[in-house]
Amino acid sequence: MTFRVLMLALLLCAPTTASIETAAVAKSSGCAAWSSRTSPPATIRVFRIHRRGSSVPAHIDVVPFPRYVEGVMASGAWPGYLPMESLKVGAVAIKQYAWWYVLNHQRGYSLHGHCYDIRDGDQYYRGNAHANSKIRKAVVATWSVSLRKSGRFFRTGWSGGGSGCGSSYDGWHLSENAVTACARHGWGWKRIVVRYLDPKLRIVSPS
Repeated sequence: MTFRVLMLALLLCAPTTASIETAAVAKSSGCAAWSSRTSPPATIRVFRIHRRGSSVPAHIDVVPFPRYVEGVMASGAWPGYLPMESLKVGAVAIKQYAWWYVLNHQRGYSLHGHCYDIRDGDQYYRGNAHANSKIRKAVVATWSVSLRKSGRFFRTGWSGGGSGCGSSYDGWHLSENAVTACARHGWGWKRIVVRYLDPKLRIVSPS
């Protein structure tokens, strides 16, 4: 079975999002849940902040990682009407950002003694956001890759700013508008991330 087929199966068969009340969230001295920098985690623990006017208290959701990435994109970060190569860039950036938190920010991240990896406001995750088929395809197409700068797994930055292709360059951020302009100029997602993040950027795949 190829990696892509395996990931498609994961997306179709992954369990529904579970809250802290119905799922066992690991408790340990360091909250460490994942250490691989070449294979993404299967799930991510998302701290859902209590919002004013809501009857839902703060809690932790254990979310299949592909669905988390899709959810952030569908929540407005990289909407599904964008060109496919732009969506692939968004999928890579959002996944790497959250993955970095799983690897590096476990210590001290807990709610009533239960560990979590990331807050829902860090990348604006809404659990009920619907990802269309283009977003899902972009996530699956780039799921096996991660990025290295100077040999290190790093936290990607991204935003909705920028204008023309090549604008808003700082070596760390991927701007949705600028990325989309490049995609409409015919650039592939790999060329875009190298242009915006580092000329010596390594795109790593376990396969």
